[in-house]
Amino acid sequence: MPSVHDLTNEAGFIFEGELEQLGASTAAGFPASSETAIVRVTKVHRSPGALAGYSGQRVTVALQPPVSLTVGQSAVFFTHGLHYGEGLVVRELGNAPGGATMESDMNNAALAGIDSEVTQRLAQADLVITGVASAPKPYGAAAEPGATRASEHDAKWWVSTITVETVEKGVHSGPTKDILFPSSTDIAWYRSPKVKAGDRGVWILHKRNQFGKPVPDHAVVHPMDFQPIEQAERVRILLRGGQR
Repeated sequence: MPSVHDLTNEAGFIFEGELEQLGASTAAGFPASSETAIVRVTKVHRSPGALAGYSGQRVTVALQPPVSLTVGQSAVFFTHGLHYGEGLVVRELGNAPGGATMESDMNNAALAGIDSEVTQRLAQADLVITGVASAPKPYGAAAEPGATRASEHDAKWWVSTITVETVEKGVHSGPTKDILFPSSTDIAWYRSPKVKAGDRGVWILHKRNQFGKPVPDHAVVHPMDFQPIEQAERVRILLRGGQR
């Protein structure tokens, strides 16, 4: 069975629940089998937004064979969504006993996964600074009257001036630095940082977007490219290779 670390970073919906019925299904469009079970969710640990309020509800779990859980047993289920409609069905990647130790293990695994992503972004960055953002405004052609997007997937670049506090990687001189960010909420960009006046933190800046294509200037494009200022020391540790 995969480790809690691997399951935590693979699963999209993690919840604690009590198995109420084996060989059953809550979804009319998903027939019951020997490997389905109805589970009452008692605590949601991680979920997409649409499933955040599922505590107390019943879901159908397509269990991993061989099925070892029994009716009345509680466990933490690591799952992915499988069927949405008249009743939610999720596919189990694995399960484990609940408790404080399990919650700590999941939190540590989640932090390790975040650290891994941030480390990758830091390694690829052209410039890393800390500082405070000014009010953003449209950049370049987007600022011109009557300007329109080139396509539905256009980034709609905006610019903010950062009052620089420290330079953590790369070379920069001067008290400020203009940075770009995609203001578009298109599926290609909706998770990218959206800069607001007063945002203070670590800015992990790139000359290419998350798809490897050049951008007009230093930009934050990946969800991990902005870290709150409280994470600055952690970022410094990761820049040093994780050594305190």
